[in-house]
Amino acid sequence: MIEDFIKAMAKIILMREMKSYTDARTELDGLSRLVTGFGVEHLRSLGAAGIKYVFSQNKESEAEKIYCSAKLLKEEGLILRSQGNTEESLKCLEISKDLFKSVSDMDIPEKTEALKEYTELKFDINNKF
Repeated sequence: MIEDFIKAMAKIILMREMKSYTDARTELDGLSRLVTGFGVEHLRSLGAAGIKYVFSQNKESEAEKIYCSAKLLKEEGLILRSQGNTEESLKCLEISKDLFKSVSDMDIPEKTEALKEYTELKFDINNKF
């Protein structure tokens, strides 16, 4: 699941870099619904604690879904920042940072990547906002 997810995220990142923000957000929301069952707005409204609670109900996919949620919300935050929406961007990036921290404490193959993402987001949030 993670490999296909990463490929889809690469496409979305490319759209953001090409400033196709509407297309990127549409693709991101569709990917979010496919992987987590929730749209990006719903994930954002759940917050880190809500996302962890919802996905902790199924221990088999808990870590993967939290990791994917963190990636989705990070990208949403980066798109929003590119569009000049600093306040909403910061909310997404904070949730993403908290989720990456949680995943970095779990025993999954993406543990190292999650810790790296957490560290980068923590630095980015503290220095750019």
